[in-house]
Amino acid sequence: MAIMFDSKNHMNNMSETDNLQLPIDAIIHILSYLSTSDRMAAGLVNRTWHEASLAMKFLDEVELVLGRPRADNLNEVIELLQHSTRPFYNFVFRKVELKRNMAIWDRYGPHMKSLVLLCCDLSEKTLVEIFKCCKSLRILHINDCRESLMSGRLLEDENDIKELSETFKNVYELSLGYNRFLSDALFNRLVAICPNLESLSLMGCQMTFHYGLNRKFYPDFYGLPYPSKSTLTFINALDYFGRQAYKLKHLNFSYTLIDPSALTILSGLQNLRLESLILQGCDHLSIESIRGMTQHQTCLKVLDISFSVRIADDSLLCICENLTKLETLRIRRCREVTDIGIKYIQLLQHLKELNISEDEQLTDDSITRGLCSGCNIIDDENMDQNIDGNINFAPPEKNCVQRRTEKRMRKENMRILSANALRIHEESVECISKFFPNLRQLELSYCFSGVTDKTIQMIFKELVHLQTLNISHCDEVSDAGLTESRLRISLRSKAEEEIVRDADRKREIMKLCENVSKPLNSFSGYSLIRLKCLQELDLSGCNRITDVSLKHAFAFPELKILNLSQCQQITDIGLDYLSKNNPAIEYLNLNRCYNISDIGISYLVQRLHRLKRLLIQRCSQLTDRTLDSIKLYCKSLHYLDTRYCRGMSVAGLESLTHLYVDCHEHADVASGENEILPPPPLPLPSLSSLP
Repeated sequence: MAIMFDSKNHMNNMSETDNLQLPIDAIIHILSYLSTSDRMAAGLVNRTWHEASLAMKFLDEVELVLGRPRADNLNEVIELLQHSTRPFYNFVFRKVELKRNMAIWDRYGPHMKSLVLLCCDLSEKTLVEIFKCCKSLRILHINDCRESLMSGRLLEDENDIKELSETFKNVYELSLGYNRFLSDALFNRLVAICPNLESLSLMGCQMTFHYGLNRKFYPDFYGLPYPSKSTLTFINALDYFGRQAYKLKHLNFSYTLIDPSALTILSGLQNLRLESLILQGCDHLSIESIRGMTQHQTCLKVLDISFSVRIADDSLLCICENLTKLETLRIRRCREVTDIGIKYIQLLQHLKELNISEDEQLTDDSITRGLCSGCNIIDDENMDQNIDGNINFAPPEKNCVQRRTEKRMRKENMRILSANALRIHEESVECISKFFPNLRQLELSYCFSGVTDKTIQMIFKELVHLQTLNISHCDEVSDAGLTESRLRISLRSKAEEEIVRDADRKREIMKLCENVSKPLNSFSGYSLIRLKCLQELDLSGCNRITDVSLKHAFAFPELKILNLSQCQQITDIGLDYLSKNNPAIEYLNLNRCYNISDIGISYLVQRLHRLKRLLIQRCSQLTDRTLDSIKLYCKSLHYLDTRYCRGMSVAGLESLTHLYVDCHEHADVASGENEILPPPPLPLPSLSSLP
């Protein structure tokens, strides 16, 4: 439940209610049911609640992000942190220059549990000195930090390695992603200071897997007495994996050139029992590598092979037949996968998360006769075929009781389903709604023919536990589907229906929503408001949605993220109701909502006290009055996107010194230069896959 508070009630007034308090243990128990944002709001009630909100189990969930887009005031932020009584344990530094003499290291370093460095500018000497301050570190990410690795001298002092290996004995997660200058020598030093690693990411690193190149740097192939200082090779990393195999549980080789031979050798290492393996964008993966991996790593719970172009049905068969403990499977944009391959997923009884987005060859059969099929796989005539000469799929016969049990497990376990940009129709969406009643997250964006007013009603009826719903660019969805208005059968022609709908839709639906004199036995359908647990909603590009929906279908106590970009019929009237009935919104996207004005934005900024990110790009009616309202009321706002807002002045934008304003294109628009459209939120399928 969203907890609202009056910003005028400051901490110095907390003592007034301290005498009427529950025991702090009881308050901590209550706070454990709230989200992070709600707990922070509850912590402002009084001193006792504030202390309860600072319980260790809550603080471990909070990350402090320092850097872009507000890198220019980093010193000011650090100065504030110096005088803060609130402890912080997890830090993220993004695109900033770091120095050892910053007070933050002495103040928070000894208690820091997580340190993430993303594209930061610091020397190898500074990095080592910072390491020595972090006595309690458990998670370390050094991603795309060029200057620290470019010289190759990081940790070249053996004494530093010896000291840090004791300091970092509790570090269990290390990420070295996208480090262009990472070499074998640097890799060996970095893993040496983290002796108890369980998770390692080499995502995007330029690692050499080719046998011939490995022989060039290591003619003897084994022993590796002098690791290369110029390149990163798989054979060197493999030597480490062999020694660390009994501890390693999670590996990430995404966007590397890992080949079938390397993956097979890695998977077959003695004592290696991985629980998660991330292989996004690995174009060299093939059936041989998948077969070898699935035969050895049978304990896998998470497998991500998204964007791997050579993954096909035969690979999916190996995965589903051997990795029966899988809980998460992501095969997004594996364009060789067909309906037949999806049917094998019925074997994964413990699956909780599935991503089949943008798999171009999938049709309705992948859903109706695959994921949501109640039949055993061996009973399907299409499954009898042998799709690879070396694979024979012949699962043992099961009785009816076993089949019903497995079907029930599949239905109850699934929590997250992503099926964006598929060529599916209404029947498939209805099957998903009925077959997976416990879904918490459903993504069906760009399913143009599948998501309609009819099927959205089925989603509202069956999936009452949804916390995230994404139906962006499903332009068949209108107010009628969102506001429980009765769906009538029209006898008009298509042309007549289009004319009448454009002229009368908004007025008629408004009348239906406001009609309170219906007979008691009259049932009109289901409303979006039925999804009481909704926290994230994406309706971008659903241009048939108007103020009617915002008035009658939007009242969510926990809604935090809302995307209404390109919903061009929304006006200030709708924003008025939206701001009244959805107090917990933190992220709001109104890009290209051309009919909103300064009045609508004033409603938002005065009532949405938790608003942190507001996107109003290309809202041409907005002026400096919007900026004045934001300056006056938005105390929590961190980010504002005002690109291509022609009515705003440069002086007005520069006056918002308390937050980051993205207005890079403002000058270009004012001078009449060519406009460059931003990329869409989700890649469109290729033309051949569109219905």
